[in-house]
Amino acid sequence: MKFLRFVVLPLSLLSGFAVQAHAEDKTEPTPTVKPGFAPMSNPFFAGAIELRGVMGNDKIRMHLQPKTEDRDSVEGSYVVAGGKRNQGKKILLAGEVSKNKLSMEESEDGVDVSGQWDGELKDNVIRGVWQSDDGKVSKDFVLELWLAPKTKKIKSPSSK
Repeated sequence: MKFLRFVVLPLSLLSGFAVQAHAEDKTEPTPTVKPGFAPMSNPFFAGAIELRGVMGNDKIRMHLQPKTEDRDSVEGSYVVAGGKRNQGKKILLAGEVSKNKLSMEESEDGVDVSGQWDGELKDNVIRGVWQSDDGKVSKDFVLELWLAPKTKKIKSPSSK
């Protein structure tokens, strides 16, 4: 399966339909969710998140966010620390969330599928197996939700 058809083609088709539908409908829709994102059934994936962890022996950083056009779908990218894979360039991701299960395809070149991620979320940690597109290589992965360091608090003039 071509990654481009999986991500870009549906997006371009849906955006064309949305423009046509909006032109015909003169009423303004009432937003029920955060603008720009489809409603997500699992709140863990409801907004942009940063994950850090390991895939086999490699350290990785991953960014995921909900797709705007598909309910319970995510997209994003990851980087292997130290550039061990793909010379440190971002590897693209797109996939589906079903309850606590996460399934994603990846693409190193933005066109062809280069791997598959299948994992399960439990206690802010996603554990699972990554497999190469040909099925010859598989690696366990563990990804933890990464929280940004706390910012320094500025004292208000009334506090001493």
